[in-house]
This record gives sequence, structure tokens and C-alpha cells, in this order.
Amino acid sequence: MTEADILASTYTDTCTVYRPHKAVQPSGESVFKKGLEGQAVYEAIPCALSSPTGGKLSQGRATASVDTDFSLFVRPEVDIQPGDTVVAVRLGKRFVCGAGLPERHPSHNNVPLKLQKDKA
Repeated sequence: MTEADILASTYTDTCTVYRPHKAVQPSGESVFKKGLEGQAVYEAIPCALSSPTGGKLSQGRATASVDTDFSLFVRPEVDIQPGDTVVAVRLGKRFVCGAGLPERHPSHNNVPLKLQKDKA
């Protein structure tokens, strides 16, 4: 059993990963599909979603928002790319997030995620 196998045995969450792609409509028109309309490249794979950071307050002139960040841990062979949309399910709750640049290790990949509030 490898270190990756040992870590993966602790993954109790699942995720589906969607990748942006260009599609051709029946009319011949090219469209760019992203987010949940993107191409599913991984479905219901085991993962571990970290607890949210609690959010960082970002205040503009008239509005304020709180960005919530997570870390997603997956096996090293799982290739999640920046810009992918990740739907993670943790303890029955669904989180729709955008992926950042993964930190790759021989035993796992650590993918930074930002919660997309408008899609949850």
C-alpha cells in the first residue's frame, strides 16, 4: 500500500469536476461552455474537503462580500486544473467552487477552491 493509498482511505467526501470546453451547436455555431455546463472530467471521486476558512471580507464602495475558501485533497493522479468547476459533497451539503492552481505532491494534490455563491 502506497502513501497515496493510505491518504485516500481517509477521504470521506466526493466531488465532480467540470472543465470549460468549446462545443458546436446543431446550427454550426461554436459556444464556450463553462461552470456546470462544462464537460464532466471526473464524477463522484473520493476526496477530502477542508473546513471553510471563515471568509475574508472584501468591501467595495457600496457593498461588502465575504469570500470563502477551501482546500480539496485528491489522489495525485487526479488532474484538476485552474478554472475547473468543482462540485464537492461533504456531509450531505453541496459546495460549488472554482479551482485554483493545485499544489502537487507524490501522495496527493491540494487544490485551492473558492466558493461560488451564485451557483450553490
